[in-house]
Amino acid sequence: MQANIAARPYVWDQVYPGIPPTTETAETVPDGRLTLEGHDLQIIDVGHTDTDETSILHVPDLDLVVAGDVIYNGVHMYLGESVTVGGFGPWRRAIDQLEALKPRHVVAGHQNHRLDDDGKRIIAETRQYIDDALELLETEQTALDFFNAKIDRYPDHLGRTVLWVTATILYGVRENPDGDVSQIIGAAWL
Repeated sequence: MQANIAARPYVWDQVYPGIPPTTETAETVPDGRLTLEGHDLQIIDVGHTDTDETSILHVPDLDLVVAGDVIYNGVHMYLGESVTVGGFGPWRRAIDQLEALKPRHVVAGHQNHRLDDDGKRIIAETRQYIDDALELLETEQTALDFFNAKIDRYPDHLGRTVLWVTATILYGVRENPDGDVSQIIGAAWL
């Protein structure tokens, strides 16, 4: 959260002008547990997914996980920051950790509201999207080729801007392995 506040004037205010100003961030919940309307909620840190320090919220008695950035549902995934952690391995581990909770319902942080919240389907589709990205990184030579191949595979997914940013970052780092990764990421958003 602090990093996003610092980056705001350079990235977020450029991408989304007119966002109300704020410097507020969340406070840590003691022991990562709280109760809401009689339901025990557990906050679980799962590490890097589409950004650093991702967490999920587990509501065991409802077989529910609020997945934040771990699981996407009918939306192109922001895979660009995976270059900062050496690939998709940390994200896969986060998915495994979420799946081990055996949720029946998963609320994705990025979702097409027309799709249901079936846990098994959403988890499988998120994994498949990452698998497809790995395959396409091996076969597609340019960011544009990667972008077009993802559109071909996922024509109904929302968020093509995020897909383009992802492709630009992944191929930007590939083409400039000694470049400043933070500059490549920032430039892709602008």
